[in-house]
Amino acid sequence: MAYVRGNLAVRPERQQQRTPKYRQTKKTVTRKAALPTREKLLYLLTVLLCATIAFFIISRYAHIYNTNLQVQEMKRTTVALQNEASVLRVEIEKLSDWKRIEQFAKENGLITPDQPLEIEVYKQAGNE
Repeated sequence: MAYVRGNLAVRPERQQQRTPKYRQTKKTVTRKAALPTREKLLYLLTVLLCATIAFFIISRYAHIYNTNLQVQEMKRTTVALQNEASVLRVEIEKLSDWKRIEQFAKENGLITPDQPLEIEVYKQAGNE
């Protein structure tokens, strides 16, 4: 069979069609429409509002914490100063003893007179 084209006398061999082993199906995917701009802005503003409120609350807690630290430090300082004041009061009592003052004065050259001296004090006119 040398010449096949155009010759009606020769029947061309049919090619067998292959049957597919799987079935093709088209799946239509529907896309949801994107959110409208107003709704996006509403969500954005809601998130920003929540973040602002959270920031405000956290900053107030930080301020309260710092204030409590300052109060505790002041209490510690007050207790220390009260302790120091009580120690100084005891020292004042010790130094105010008349016997100690007299002894200290004699050691530094105080001479007591044999006779008591009389001091006269006159009342001035106008000073009452």
